[in-house]
Amino acid sequence: MIKCKECAVGLLGACSLDYCRAEREALIEQARHAAEARGHTLTPFAKVDDHPIWQARCGLCGQMAAINLSPPTGEPDVYGEAVASVCPEADASEIAAGAEGEAPDAAAWYDELASPETRAT
Repeated sequence: MIKCKECAVGLLGACSLDYCRAEREALIEQARHAAEARGHTLTPFAKVDDHPIWQARCGLCGQMAAINLSPPTGEPDVYGEAVASVCPEADASEIAAGAEGEAPDAAAWYDELASPETRAT
């Protein structure tokens, strides 16, 4: 089993997912906020077996949003098509102002938020 952030709790077989609840819920909220701003409607997040990853899909277009409690160095902990692109199936009125037709650099606020180098610990 892959350990979350070198967590010894998983090695001892005592991981009940409550040990990382606060961090996990904060990351899920970030992912949900980014996806909803782009018109996505996410399903509940579900854990990927044997990995510190939780995923949800947009109920409209099927794009994925994911969080990783132990991302590789230099990789974001919140990622996926649903947090980075506008939902192709969303009603234009559901998309936050400025999200429609975004250029790749327009999501710089998200890149800064998700970047491990700039995140406060």
